[in-house]
Amino acid sequence: MMNMRKGLGARVAVGVLLPFACAMSAAHADDSPWSVRVGPVLAAFNASAKVDVAGSNVPGGNVGAKDNVSLGLEVGYALDDRWTIRTALGVPPTTTLSTAGTLNSLVPPLTGTLGRVKYGPVVLSATWKIGEFGLFRPYVGAGINYTYVFSNTDADVSGLRVKSAFGTALQVGFDVPIDRNWGLFFDVRKVFVKTTATGSVPALGNPPVRASVVLDPLLVHMGVSYRF
Repeated sequence: MMNMRKGLGARVAVGVLLPFACAMSAAHADDSPWSVRVGPVLAAFNASAKVDVAGSNVPGGNVGAKDNVSLGLEVGYALDDRWTIRTALGVPPTTTLSTAGTLNSLVPPLTGTLGRVKYGPVVLSATWKIGEFGLFRPYVGAGINYTYVFSNTDADVSGLRVKSAFGTALQVGFDVPIDRNWGLFFDVRKVFVKTTATGSVPALGNPPVRASVVLDPLLVHMGVSYRF
């Protein structure tokens, strides 16, 4: 009899507490600060360079970088109703470095393609929501960037080595919620990053070459978002 009472008491306790547990779990889900955003991202470079060959500057020498489209992912953590910490990264694309400025006069003997670089930018930023205008939720922000170079492929430049580099970023965008969890977004980050490229040029007699390269890409990211 005592065991039956204990079993009945346990079932009653579970029956009483279960709704409260479910309500607390639902409330926690509603208050979750985490979100993810995914979609295509365009990296549009605004490249320029100071080029030295055999230790001497090449007047008017410049370098171009080909724009890329990749798949971008962002993880967000809302500190409150206004402030959100965001980490953005993507599938590493490959850009082609090409001659520009007076370096074009060296084609031939150069082919015009200096080399290719596979890279992966990561941007950590804090954004502030300006307000809510119907379904339009604009925000602005700023942060830091780290562009990691995965690999270099030679072309006109042999032994090409482009260094990974830190930079800064400015950000603006907006969210458009569809329901409690799903939404659409449009985001633009202006990244300011400078790196160094080195190697040698066999077509010119193999002199060493060094370039201080400003990349400063504009990252345009759009797609769908999900709030947990």
